[in-house]
Amino acid sequence: MKFRWIISGIVFSAAIITTLAFSQTVNDKAKGMEVALPVVDTNAGLGGNQLLQRFLVEDFEASGEWTSFMPRDYGVTMAMVRPGGPMKITNDNNLFVLGVKTEFMKRDWSWITITPPKPIKIPGITKSLNVWVVGRNYRHKLILILRDYLDRMKFLDAEKLIWTGWKLVSVQIPTTIEQDNYKITEERGITFLGFRIDFNPEDILGTPFYIYFDYLTADTDIFTEVNQNPDDMWDNW
Repeated sequence: MKFRWIISGIVFSAAIITTLAFSQTVNDKAKGMEVALPVVDTNAGLGGNQLLQRFLVEDFEASGEWTSFMPRDYGVTMAMVRPGGPMKITNDNNLFVLGVKTEFMKRDWSWITITPPKPIKIPGITKSLNVWVVGRNYRHKLILILRDYLDRMKFLDAEKLIWTGWKLVSVQIPTTIEQDNYKITEERGITFLGFRIDFNPEDILGTPFYIYFDYLTADTDIFTEVNQNPDDMWDNW
């Protein structure tokens, strides 16, 4: 899994050097997990005791191992990589999306989950999650499945899929989802576990339901991680 950082805003040179050093440290300590060095962008900023960055959680270019699940009493579902994507972000490095097809056995208050091959830990304190989603004017509800820093599963409502075509869905992370404790540094933040869709039986019409996802990002504050003493120990063994 490749992670990429996008630093946004006007950042002093010293802050840039510190952030680069932090990313290199993460690369050295991540046990084989590849973390790319950040690049300067112009969409976020440095202010007060926050260092906001846009973190690429998943671009779905190699999402063949993602799975979708539905109780068999309700129907069948499958997930696979599909070519395409929203025009605003489609380029030579972003040519594919995650597609999910669901066929219903009956009209009921059913649901599906769509999950990555393993949970994705997001560094820092996440302020919001953003993902491109295709809607088909159904009243089905999109939900994010997260885990807080105490390993408790949380379900966060995004919005109903009442639009047509691609839309950038942004969801603010509420303070009710605990992300840190002042005594903890390694386990702070949230973990992304997947998506859930709750179906409205009035919009189950006897035809397959399709949905597509692309370019999932997190706006996250990594001030503490960047300013951690370089010789501090990592409590992750």
